[in-house]
Amino acid sequence: MKTTFSDLPHAVVLGLSPTGLYTARELGRAGIPVLGVDRAFDCGSLSKFFQQSDGIWYVSDTEMLVSKLLTFASRYETKPIVIPTNDHYVEFIIDKYIDLSDHFHISKSYADLAGKLLDKLAFHSLCIQHGVDAPRVWRLTDPAGLNVILDDITFPCIVKPCFIHIARPYMQGKKVFIAANHQQLQRIVENLPVETGRWLVQEIIPGEESRITLLAGYAGKSASANEMFTARKLRQFPPGFGSASCVISQNCEETKEITSQFIDAIGFNGVYGAEFKRDPRDGRLKIVEVNPRPTLWFHASHVAGSRIVEHAFFDLSNLPLPPKRKQKEGVLWRYAVKDTAAALFYKTHRERFVLPAPNMTIDGPVTKRCWPVFSVTDPLPWLAELYVYVKKYIRRLPWRL
Repeated sequence: MKTTFSDLPHAVVLGLSPTGLYTARELGRAGIPVLGVDRAFDCGSLSKFFQQSDGIWYVSDTEMLVSKLLTFASRYETKPIVIPTNDHYVEFIIDKYIDLSDHFHISKSYADLAGKLLDKLAFHSLCIQHGVDAPRVWRLTDPAGLNVILDDITFPCIVKPCFIHIARPYMQGKKVFIAANHQQLQRIVENLPVETGRWLVQEIIPGEESRITLLAGYAGKSASANEMFTARKLRQFPPGFGSASCVISQNCEETKEITSQFIDAIGFNGVYGAEFKRDPRDGRLKIVEVNPRPTLWFHASHVAGSRIVEHAFFDLSNLPLPPKRKQKEGVLWRYAVKDTAAALFYKTHRERFVLPAPNMTIDGPVTKRCWPVFSVTDPLPWLAELYVYVKKYIRRLPWRL
């Protein structure tokens, strides 16, 4: 018997970016009613899966959002599920966990552990504690303190914030700053604004970005509820150190094994995305990050047959889990605008960039293609994204006052 919106608890999707859009589409297609929340209009705002159920809220004030969510939950006999889809809302759930957890089903790791995964330094400490290979990092304090660690740092290196969502306005679209030598590193550190929080220096794992393996996962209340999907990152934007722009579904048992051991060791529960890079110096996979939420490229997992967020919804709701599906290989996910920019970058900067151009070779045929926003059955988000891009472009024009 097919479920309808009245049969299932409601879901609150925090964030309307392409990641939030993927989450709404996966849940909506499973017959789950979804409410969308963000601080401003984004591509997910026009998805039919919000429009035909609980709609959209735009709320920038934290306390007002808590109040509205509690009122929303009070309307239903069964607890709604909350799923944050960006770091801002992960931090919101961590801060308001006590207020919300009695009224919503929320993964227990948002009480504390998710914050350690958001914090790049705390995450690196967890890796060391549990024996997981990771690139070396050095904590930055102030320009004067840089001299203490300078002789230990290998160049080139990257400088990145401990909390990317806090430093994003200062980064202007970048994820990291690259320092080729001591002098460049000194200049970068001297110009870091205090309000962007803590920063670190990280070793660069050599080799092309196509050496990166990805994992979309859910760690459930029991091992039987766990779900995993793996892929290979072909290209990313910004190039070298950014978010996926082109991904191919590809099974990797080694990535699954390392991730499973780490997630079990730290006791994480919830949806997460893990990223590794194979180091050509020793052939080992080095963990780059674990995000305690869905991430941009997760739509590839859906098209390849895996249902990460849907699986989490039913487990958190204490409902029978949907059947597990074997992932389909060769599903190509591409964020066309960003991937085109990344491809052009490597054509024009191939000799000057710190990393070689990615290897776009794919083992086997492309069995299906998909995109993060465009969908024939849910077309309006594509127009919304076009509007958002034009708005951002106009805002960044140099002549604009």
